Amino acid sequence: MEKGRIAALDAGRAIAVVGVVAGMVGCFGGMSISASLCSYLIMTRQARLGLNGPEVIEEQSGIEEFDLKDRQLIWGVNGGEQRHATGFADYLAEDDVEAIKRCIVEVFARGIPSTHRSEQVDDYLKRLAGIDVSYQLETSEVRKLWSNGENL
Repeated sequence: MEKGRIAALDAGRAIAVVGVVAGMVGCFGGMSISASLCSYLIMTRQARLGLNGPEVIEEQSGIEEFDLKDRQLIWGVNGGEQRHATGFADYLAEDDVEAIKRCIVEVFARGIPSTHRSEQVDDYLKRLAGIDVSYQLETSEVRKLWSNGENL
């Protein structure tokens, strides 16, 4: 293995690497980076995924930027349904062991994706460049931006 390579990337070229984010704790920080390197990512509606959690964002940027008491905002940004709608999660499963097992079987049946997320950096950068940061996007605007790949 080359120096600096990540095992999930190497494994993802030979087998499907499947991540599951479930429950209410959330997947933030380094674990969110690991999750994004999976071939496929399964989330539940209750799950949350983001580089920084709501507490960190509020602490660093202020309550005006991200109010951690605003549950609708939190799930509208980091929630499983939003992450699935915007393409950051491949499957949305019920938060139930049997439902997640069925989803895992379905995912492995798909095999290795033809293009890995890590190979789509230019597309992500293009989308980010198209965001007007002068105002806070609504959940629906974020979905539109990320789901169809077009700038707003």
